[in-house]
Amino acid sequence: MEENILSNGERKRTLFLLFLAIALYFFANFQRTVIPGAIFSELQKDLNTPAASITAMGAFFMYIYAVSQLFSGILVDKYGGHRLMTFGGFLFCAGSILFPLGNSLFMLYASRVITGIGASTIYLSVVKETKRAFPGNFGPAMGFAMLIGYTGSMAANAPFVGLIHHTNLGWRNALLSAGILLAGIWLLFCITRFTVKMPETAKSSFSFRAFLPAVKKHNWPLYLLSSLSFSVFYCFQTVTGKKFLEDYCHISLLAAGWILTITGALSAFASFITPFLSRLAGNRRRPFMLIMGSGTFLATFLPLLALCLNISAPWFFTGTLFLLALTANMTPVFLAILSETNPDRTLGACTSFSNFFAYMLVALLGTFAGFLMDLFPPQIMDGVRVYGRNSYIAVYLFLTIPGTIAFLSSLKVPETNGKEYEEK
Repeated sequence: MEENILSNGERKRTLFLLFLAIALYFFANFQRTVIPGAIFSELQKDLNTPAASITAMGAFFMYIYAVSQLFSGILVDKYGGHRLMTFGGFLFCAGSILFPLGNSLFMLYASRVITGIGASTIYLSVVKETKRAFPGNFGPAMGFAMLIGYTGSMAANAPFVGLIHHTNLGWRNALLSAGILLAGIWLLFCITRFTVKMPETAKSSFSFRAFLPAVKKHNWPLYLLSSLSFSVFYCFQTVTGKKFLEDYCHISLLAAGWILTITGALSAFASFITPFLSRLAGNRRRPFMLIMGSGTFLATFLPLLALCLNISAPWFFTGTLFLLALTANMTPVFLAILSETNPDRTLGACTSFSNFFAYMLVALLGTFAGFLMDLFPPQIMDGVRVYGRNSYIAVYLFLTIPGTIAFLSSLKVPETNGKEYEEK
């Protein structure tokens, strides 16, 4: 209805504001991915610190990002996405600029906390404002927004690594340039926001009781499957994957970056195509959840087996990463089952809680992976710490546990066949 009462000029300004919001979402994905995974070796060489200290940079971001999801879901319903991004965007820009200027681990960790708080307001705000701008075409519009967001993760790998190694910028100046560009987009967003009429503030207050329906027993197999699969994938994508390919498979920095860029593209493709495949399959949901669980298990167990057998073929481990990318991110089907097994009035709380749970697991897996890598002393080659087979056996052995739980959880996910939830 809102689309029909807007003038042509107002509609254009609204869409331009949404485009700027999606651009901020691009940078949110970029920041989640680029530190530490894309520049793991560069950070270690420059800071001369063990793996656990480097993985903690990603963990600090993810911990605060996860907790903030609980608050962002309530705040976006109360104040609207654009208002929330105005405040959150300031923190996001500040943290992104402060990180490359940091000269101590404390400053680097603190800036990642600030970045995580700001970034946590972006995704749910984009969902809210996309729904408001395209009430009749929310699915395709949100799919487009997520595709742009995923390109941020892709840009954080090979393109960013290539920029560092083929110019004299270095990781600090490159990240500072990205932060300044982000700040420019946010300022334009703030200016444009005042030319667009904002919705009225809702009369609601924050209460953790709102999440009680979200944690009902029937939701947990779905939460465990989706969150564990996503967290295992993100642990490789943003923390250990590129470093593992460099250290154990002896792949060059840039080639490893391209492999992680491709995994990001495959994940985006899987997220985009699975709802169409589900519709072609007669709105069947469960087969895709079984694929998610079995794919996550195989992508952790098979590399562990290869490591134990001293196999280091790059094509094999690249293939398992591609398998994980294609199967771990079936968010639209997951959201469909969530909406078909819960009433509409609790769906926001369910989504916020699932985001919180997923990113908390990402942080925990990344933290433990760093500690496990340091269990065995690395070799120092040209100032870079190179971790050996035993370090990565420990990491894959650890990640096989959530991979196994994800598979077992997939067996308990019900088939909903696209039927809307009915109150009992």
